[in-house]
Amino acid sequence: MVLSELLLQPFCPSHSYFDSNLHRYNPKMEVYETFDHELFSALATTPENSSGSSVNFPVLSNDSGHVTIQTGIMKLLMMAYAEAVEMEQEELAKVIAKCISEKANLNGSPLERIAFNLFQPKENQEKTYLFQESLTNFNTAFRAFYDIFPYGRFAHLTAGSAIIEAVPAHVNLVHIVDFDICEGIQWPPFIEAIARIKKSLIITSIKLDQDSQFDQTRWQLCNFATSLGLNLKVQEMGMAQIVKKMDTRKLGSEFMVFNCMIGLLHMGRTRKTTQVMDFLKVARGLLAKHQGIITFGGGLEVDRTINYSDFSLFFNKNLAHYEALFESMEWGFPSYLNEARIAMETLFLAPFVSSKSWFEKWDERQEKVVFDVNFEKGFGLKGERMSMERCNEAMEMVKEGETPYRIRIEGENGNEMVLAWKETSLVRVCVWKVMTEICKKKLTQYVTLRPKATDHF
Repeated sequence: MVLSELLLQPFCPSHSYFDSNLHRYNPKMEVYETFDHELFSALATTPENSSGSSVNFPVLSNDSGHVTIQTGIMKLLMMAYAEAVEMEQEELAKVIAKCISEKANLNGSPLERIAFNLFQPKENQEKTYLFQESLTNFNTAFRAFYDIFPYGRFAHLTAGSAIIEAVPAHVNLVHIVDFDICEGIQWPPFIEAIARIKKSLIITSIKLDQDSQFDQTRWQLCNFATSLGLNLKVQEMGMAQIVKKMDTRKLGSEFMVFNCMIGLLHMGRTRKTTQVMDFLKVARGLLAKHQGIITFGGGLEVDRTINYSDFSLFFNKNLAHYEALFESMEWGFPSYLNEARIAMETLFLAPFVSSKSWFEKWDERQEKVVFDVNFEKGFGLKGERMSMERCNEAMEMVKEGETPYRIRIEGENGNEMVLAWKETSLVRVCVWKVMTEICKKKLTQYVTLRPKATDHF
C-alpha cells in the first residue's frame, strides 16, 4: 500500500521540466497551489456531491436529443470518410472531409470536437491561436491534468505497485531501465516507496533522440532522492550500451525493471512500433540472465483488439477510443469551465487526434501486426498475475461505482489491468516477471538463512 498512498494524493513537481528555475520535487506540495481556490473547488467537485444550483456539469450526448442527432450524423459522415479512404476514392474522401470540417464544433459533442482536431487544416487560425494560448499556461495545465484525470496515474500506480511487490527481499539494488522517461513524473512516488524499504536505486533512461530533456529530469529526480536519503543514480544510455554494461554485471546482484510507457496523454507523444519492439527484445534477452520484471503500459498502442485488415475498422476503433477520452474529460469539468477543458484537450488530446498521426499508425500496420502476435504470446515470458490488492488500489483511485470509470483484469494469466470509461478501454498495463535459476537459488538461501520468528522466544 506504500505506493498507492503516495499516488492517491496530489503529487507532481512544483515546476515543469520546461522551467529554468526548477526546484526539487516536493511530496508535500499541493498541485493546485497556483489555482484560484474557487476554481480548484469546482474542479475537485464530482456530480454526486455538487449542489445542482452552483455547479452544472455538461450533459452527455445520450441525454440530449439534439446533440444525439448531430452526433449520429457526424458518426455516419466519419464512417463514410473511412470507407472512401479504404477504397482509395480520394476525391470523395476530400468532399466528405470538407463536409465534416464544416460541422466540427470546438464546443460541441465529443465527436464534434474530435472532428475539429481531425479534419481542420494545419493553417486553421482558430486552432493555431488556441494552441498558442493554451501553451502559455502549460505548467499549470500539466500539473492539473495529471492529477485530475486518472490516465497517467493509473498506469504509474499499477506499474509501480507491481515492481514493489516483485522486488525480492534479498536484493539490495533495483535497476530501472525506462524506455521514455519524459519529465520523470512516474518516479517520485516510487523513489519515496523505495526509500522506505531501504533499497538502492538506478534509473537508466533509453536515449531515443538528440533533443532529450534528460539532464533536467536527472537533476530534479536526484535532488528529490537526496532529500529522502536515498542512494539514487540516474543515467542515460543507448540500448546497445545497456546490453554491453549488463554483460559485465554479477548475476543476481540486482533486480532489473524494464519499464515502457507509450502514448499516455500527458506524454504528448508516442513512439514507433519498431523502437518498442527493439526495447522489449533487449529486455527479454537480459532477463534470460538477470532476475527482473517488464512493466508495459499505454493507450491504443497496447490494444490488441485493433483490426489492421482494413482502414475502416482501424479508423472506427480510434474514433471510439478518443470519443471515450473526450467524454471522460467533459464529465470531469463543470460546464462554466469549458475554456479550461478546451485548453487541456488542446494540449494533451489534440496531438493524438490528427489525420497525420492516424495515418502514421496505419502505415505501421505491418510492424504492428508482428508486435501484436508477440504481445499475445507475452514475448516468450510468463505473465505476472495482478493481485487483488493492486486491483483495489486502482478502483479506489478512480472511485469505481461512483464514476463511469471501470477497472478490469485481463490477459491469459490475469497479468493485464485495464482502465476503462464505461466499456471502452483507455489505458492498459501489462506485467511479465522473470526469475532465473541462479536467482531462485539465492532466494532459497535467503529464506533458509533468515531467522525464524520462533528463534526470538
